Order: sequence, then C-alpha cells, then structure tokens
Amino acid sequence: MTDWSATPITPALGAVVRGVDLSRPLDDEDWARIDELFARYLVLVFPGQELTPDRHVEIGRHFGEPYIHPFLTAVEGHPAILEVLKEPDDDQPFGGEHWHCDISFTDPPSNVSLLYSLEIPEMGGDTLFANTALAYDHLSLQMQRLARGLRAHHTYPGRQEGDTGASAVHPVVWRDPTTGQRSLYANSAFVSRLDGMSRRESAPILAALFDHQTRPEFQCRVSWGPGQLVIWNNHATVHYALNDYPGVRRSLHRVTVLGTSVLSGNRN
Repeated sequence: MTDWSATPITPALGAVVRGVDLSRPLDDEDWARIDELFARYLVLVFPGQELTPDRHVEIGRHFGEPYIHPFLTAVEGHPAILEVLKEPDDDQPFGGEHWHCDISFTDPPSNVSLLYSLEIPEMGGDTLFANTALAYDHLSLQMQRLARGLRAHHTYPGRQEGDTGASAVHPVVWRDPTTGQRSLYANSAFVSRLDGMSRRESAPILAALFDHQTRPEFQCRVSWGPGQLVIWNNHATVHYALNDYPGVRRSLHRVTVLGTSVLSGNRN
C-alpha cells in the first residue's frame, strides 16, 4: 500500500485523499483503506487523477451495480456515465438547484455516486455536502421517533407516483445494516409527500427536516479542479451544486451505483 494522507475538510464530513493513483488497479489492502475512509468521512475527494471512462466505471463497480439512467442520455459508448454539464448560456446547473441525493426514486435506490471533473471554471462551481446521519443525531428524541415512523414518496420529476423505475416509497430514516447508524433519507428534489398524508399535510414536516439536515454545522464544501474524483454516500448525505459561475462551461462525468438491499425493507 502506498503512503496515503487523508485530510478532513470539516468536523462534519469529507476528506481529501492524496497519494493514491486511482488509474491503476488497486489491491485488497488499498480498497480496504478506501472503504475505511469512506465509512468515516462519507465524502472522499481524490485530486489529480487521470481516469478513462472505463476506469471510472470500474471504480464504481467496487461499490455496487452501475445505474443506467432511463430518462437521460449517457456519454456515447458508456451507458453508465452521465455528463453533468452546464453550458455558458444555461441558467441552472445539471439537475437544478436543490439539496438532494442521487437516484432516490428507485428501489433499491443509489448507494454511491462518483463524479469526475473534466472542465471546471477558474472560480465557482463548488459542491456543498451535508451529513444527514449527524443531522438525525441532532434531532430531539421526539422528532427522531416521529421520523422513524414515516415513509416518503420519491418520484422523478415529470413522472407519476407508482411509475415503474421512476417512483419508490422509502423510510424517512435509513439505518446502516453494518454499523446501525441512522440517517435522514428525504430530499427536496425527489420527495413529493409522506406516505399516508396529503402534500399539504406533509409539507411542514418535510420542510422542517429539509431545513434541519442542511444546517451549516453539518456541511462541508468541495472545490473542484480538473481530474478530480469525488465519491459520496447517497444514503447518509445530501448535496447542492452552487450556481455561481455564469457564462462559463462546466463538464463532469458521473457514475452512480445502486445498493444491494431494498431500502423499503430497511428496519429503521
């Protein structure tokens, strides 16, 4: 194993990992170290990587089965890679301006995302991440009990509840099957309402949870450079792409992998 360093970004989550070359095959010891860091920090930043699309997907396969998006066009020749692109004349970044986790509208939902930067503005375009496990821990006991009894409808924009591959119902609290750590699992991009409630009834509860889980003390901020790979846990984080670079092109490639267990059956 090479001599690695992992520098935390904030006390809440995130670490910058240096000294590892992800372009080459990694042995079991290397992967064990990455898994250990990933479990601890939830967001790992690997600067200065030179990854081919095939290698990008191969790294993703370590975490699960790559997701083939049914509604968006993939990079040509690489069905598991989406281009996260904002052209100079675009008003909004890819996916819009929402705190969210990726691909929560499937069952099982996504487990991990791997975003690799190709063309980055000189300034701006950072990504904010928030630790939703830490957010759960800082809820009152009564709110924790309430959240553990709730389930939420996650639906892809423009689709209907119940649409196959575009809609799923998940517990609002996800429990890690290995560690037992609980985290909030609801995001404003895909959640429309709570199960058994109308949208109007759901709105104040969801608004309180959305606001709470993105408090500044639960966050870290990731700045980008070309050739940077960022890997994050979609079960225990939400993220937000800052739209502060008007008139500049930004291009990244994203691989997202699905978990191996059905979240709807998760015992929270």
